[in-house]
Amino acid sequence: MNQAVILTLAMSAALAAAEPLQLPPGVAVVVDPAEAGPVLRAVEDLQRDLQWVLDAPSPRLDRLPKDATTPVIVVRREGAGTEAHSVVVRGNHVVLQGADVRGTIYAIYSFSDRFLDVPPWWFWADWKPSRRATIEVPRDTNLHWPAPQVAWRAWFPNDTDLLTPWIQKDYAAHWNLLAETMLRLKLNMVDIGELSEQGVRKVAIPRERGLALTTTHMAPFGASLRNWEKFWNARGKKPAPTLSLANVEALEQFWEAHIRLILREKLEMLWMIGFRGDGDKGFYKTFPDAPPDAAGRARIVGEMMRRQVALLKRVTGDKHPLMRAVFYDECSDYLAAGLLQPPEEPSLIWNFVNARRDHFPAADIRQCRVPSHRMVGYYFNAQFTETGSHLADGEGPWKMEQNYRLVRQSGSNMVFSVINSGNTREFPLTLSAHAQMMWDFDAYDSNKFVEEFCQRYWGTVCGPQVAQLYRDYFAAYWQQRRPDLPGFQRQFIFQDLRLARAARELMRGPIDGKPPLDDRDIGYYRIVPADNGVESKIDAVIVGCSIAAERFQTVADRCAALAPRLPEQSRNFFNQSLRQQSAFMAAACRCTVAAAQAAKVVDNPEAYRRWMCEAKAAAHDMEVALGGAGLSEWYAPEQIFKLKETQGMIERRLKGMIPKNQSNKP
Repeated sequence: MNQAVILTLAMSAALAAAEPLQLPPGVAVVVDPAEAGPVLRAVEDLQRDLQWVLDAPSPRLDRLPKDATTPVIVVRREGAGTEAHSVVVRGNHVVLQGADVRGTIYAIYSFSDRFLDVPPWWFWADWKPSRRATIEVPRDTNLHWPAPQVAWRAWFPNDTDLLTPWIQKDYAAHWNLLAETMLRLKLNMVDIGELSEQGVRKVAIPRERGLALTTTHMAPFGASLRNWEKFWNARGKKPAPTLSLANVEALEQFWEAHIRLILREKLEMLWMIGFRGDGDKGFYKTFPDAPPDAAGRARIVGEMMRRQVALLKRVTGDKHPLMRAVFYDECSDYLAAGLLQPPEEPSLIWNFVNARRDHFPAADIRQCRVPSHRMVGYYFNAQFTETGSHLADGEGPWKMEQNYRLVRQSGSNMVFSVINSGNTREFPLTLSAHAQMMWDFDAYDSNKFVEEFCQRYWGTVCGPQVAQLYRDYFAAYWQQRRPDLPGFQRQFIFQDLRLARAARELMRGPIDGKPPLDDRDIGYYRIVPADNGVESKIDAVIVGCSIAAERFQTVADRCAALAPRLPEQSRNFFNQSLRQQSAFMAAACRCTVAAAQAAKVVDNPEAYRRWMCEAKAAAHDMEVALGGAGLSEWYAPEQIFKLKETQGMIERRLKGMIPKNQSNKP
């Protein structure tokens, strides 16, 4: 063979190697039929995504085709490192490979995101990937994700006044979409709250999708004391045994039944241990024979935890079951005071929780230096019932990152994190930031993350502008008092539920001798007038919320100007998240300002009515914001912000129905 021919062949081979692998319509997906069910379920999603893009069904094959030149997608388990995964081109094969079940699932969704343009929030964004003649995958593709830094990364959909009605409309399909979003974000656990014989349906889809489970801080082993009567009645015991610390045998029977239920359902479980009351409250509010002092109560909590550990080991036969103890509310205080002594178990995660109502690391973790061998977890509230964010994201990636950096200073061996996310749709940015932070904590940076998130959904041209709008949106929140943690930005903010409750309190006037905006000894509002340059809380609301309203409105106006220039594919996602939330918060701030102004002139009917008209207009603007971008049906069942209740109060006052106890004294 002469040199010219050799050179020509070499150049042809090099050119072929440089050309991307072309995946044609109908490209097959090869996967072992004996593969785990959750992997096969993710393969179904991949087949759906391929059909969206290539407009042809992609068959699933049990083995490789005989013709090695045929392009195929191969899904397989191979490699080392928990949940590690890769996307690699080998010859004419695109190999989606995971070290274990979840790693393989993550490889599938990573390929879908990178090469099919189906991002994690595709459903919530109404995202439609573009049709293509072929899918091009560079020949040198060799993407690898090592094991995550934080082993357990959980999502707690809580206070779901909007999410639950939506799920109930098509239970299996909608739960699958929620689970798919979690897995596309590379989370691996869902907090199901509590569990009972009557509620096992809610664990079926997370289990089938490969998600591990845990239960909330008031339901050890999923056993909530709210179900105490029902549990015993179903076993023929009427009345149920009295809830008493002296009757610990009945408690242990209750707990054991729930452990056995979880074992029967074959759930991958991070067991929760702890002792609280029949609801989200300390046990001493439920048990009449509880000690009267904090030291005695802390001792009981510690004793009950040790009983639960012994019971769990006996029933499961596992000497080291993976557990977590959640130090929330009163238990956080006990731990900070040195009163609570958790069990000394190597497989127990000490799960700290952010401070109530304002979400920063509580005193227990700030004062603690956890030994490096002890596993640590953290519970972060993106939303919070009563006084937190609910219809609009308030905490954001930057504040969340500050939380976790402080936690890591106190306990370096962080193995667990859970984010309380409410209704999901309202928190795509913060939920995504949490997932990425937990996967690669050391490399994570909120500024970089927000830039990349915005470019992923809104492109390289408009993405940076959206990122700046997000920064300005979070900066718009009223900070009702100065931080008391050095360098901790936005430690205290006035979230949407605080605005709603403040507006209604200001319209009601004093209740039980307490003035509006009282902190109720639990930091309900945490308004410091002096930090706002005024003398009263009502004046602080007027000053702070007026400024916040202007800032939010500026963001909303800039969003409206930018929206027409955004890619059509992702415009609705922008409108339903940042644009809608900034307009809503501007109106919510205006409504609360009007209620505060009215409270000052209650003895002047004309002025009072004028401010109530302002409040009515602002409440209407909130309603318009929530119903915009096609979300009227989503927000129709809203029950926690209680916009309808606020509107009803305004209407009654416009009709002259002002409470007799209302005073014009701030």
